[in-house]
Amino acid sequence: MKNFNFKLSILFLITIIISFTLTTAAYFKTDDYRPILLEVRRAERAIREAENRLEQAEKNFILIDKELTADIQAELEENYQLMIKAYQQKNDTDLRKFKDKVVAQADQLALSAVESKEVQLRAFWLDSRTLAQAANREGVQELLDLAAMANFNVIFPEIYFKGQSIVPDNELIEQDERFKDWDEDPLKVLIEEAQLRELEVHGWVWVFNENTAGEAGPILQKNPEWANKNKAGDFITYHNTSWLSPAREDVKQYLQQRYLYLVEHYDLDGINLDYIRYPDEFHGSFGYDQKNVELFIRETGINPFAIEDDSEAESKWNRFRENLITEMVKETAQLLREKDPDLKLSADVLPGLEEARYRSMQNWGLWLEKGYLDFVLPMTYTENMFSELERWIKNDRKRLTEPIYPGIAVFMLTERQLLRQIEEINSLNPNGLSLFAAAHLKENDFEILAQGLFRNRALLADNDKNKALKTIYNNIITRLEMMEETALLKEADKKVIENYLNESLEFKNNDNNKTNLSYFLDENSIELNAQIRDILINDFNYLNDILTFY
Repeated sequence: MKNFNFKLSILFLITIIISFTLTTAAYFKTDDYRPILLEVRRAERAIREAENRLEQAEKNFILIDKELTADIQAELEENYQLMIKAYQQKNDTDLRKFKDKVVAQADQLALSAVESKEVQLRAFWLDSRTLAQAANREGVQELLDLAAMANFNVIFPEIYFKGQSIVPDNELIEQDERFKDWDEDPLKVLIEEAQLRELEVHGWVWVFNENTAGEAGPILQKNPEWANKNKAGDFITYHNTSWLSPAREDVKQYLQQRYLYLVEHYDLDGINLDYIRYPDEFHGSFGYDQKNVELFIRETGINPFAIEDDSEAESKWNRFRENLITEMVKETAQLLREKDPDLKLSADVLPGLEEARYRSMQNWGLWLEKGYLDFVLPMTYTENMFSELERWIKNDRKRLTEPIYPGIAVFMLTERQLLRQIEEINSLNPNGLSLFAAAHLKENDFEILAQGLFRNRALLADNDKNKALKTIYNNIITRLEMMEETALLKEADKKVIENYLNESLEFKNNDNNKTNLSYFLDENSIELNAQIRDILINDFNYLNDILTFY
């Protein structure tokens, strides 16, 4: 009796699953119901999900590789039929083998149904821990092979941090113990191997954050008077970090000498400034070290210890500290560019232009407007994609034309969330992004990026103007042709938009023209389907983003 009830339960479960899959996937019909049919239904759901992605791609005029998708579909169909044959022959071992192939190929098909931008910065921060674990040239090669396979084009290796570096000991820099067993100079190895794979190397360097262990690091152990302090005279923050005072010339010179050494002795493509700020103001105000206080009193006559909240004096205190950070950015940029005029300079910043100013004294919008930096990487670290991410990026892009490349916190996200955030950023800010960090990127992450969102190699817009503009131009033309084929875009309207695109770009003599398609359509009374209009406006906005480089 127990056996009979068990069989009834299994049959009931299978019936429910079959009824569910009737509306979600094509399915294999059989009168021979066995529990392993669940494996077949799992494969069929994966197929249907992939087919839905392809259908959506077609409806939204997504530029995909149709030859690739056709090849995947052909292999998928072959393995699906082999799986069904195995079921019919009661060969469960083969069934499971082919089911795994079907699911993997269905996942690959779904990944192929997303658009892969062809002009954008694709980067990740390469933390010192991951680089140390590489251990030698062979380890670096393995890591960078993954990066190249996934079509990344920039890496930000952590080369100066906590008063130490990955490079061998010299007159200015002490090497981190984790790198002392390397047979070769780790940074030279990294640069050589990156160049072979056409990856730019932008050295990631710490600025005012000095340690993260709840105690003084190497710099403050030797120079305790350099510490940035709170009102109580403590130098350790809520987050167990210790910071250097931006008010001290000796601190700035100390750091700048080390950055200069790295630029002079290594073929770096750029320098990426991190912790170029005060500690987070929300968790306790800093800047009350002796030098900071003396300078402020000398400049304003106001004692910062006596400042009341929400007063005019508080505004002056905030702007004073903000200006100290800006001075460090400006001076560092001037020094480094004197050594290498082609060096690209960037900074990791808090997201939100105004939020960054009152939280950490980072006026990074000014840094871009003044040309101190070539781009910034807002640390848009969140799991809440549809509010914070969109708000941060949209608000900042409304006020700035200079390049920004949002950072994604891989450590906070599942694989699916990671892909969705990249898709969202590609919609809001298609000119680039960076992932934090290599320590949290698994081999599978590189593989799924290579199959989908990073499927096509991407140009860096500032490296080849003509090729970058021509690539985006061709993609817009292709999309217009796809739209015309569906009759959602009239031939006459298509020609007008093409002419506008050509006139705006003037490839032979581009003079920094900007294209505002929304304004053009309204001015010329061109009425488009709302979906078509939005897609084309996004394309032209992407083009505008790239034009800001020139």
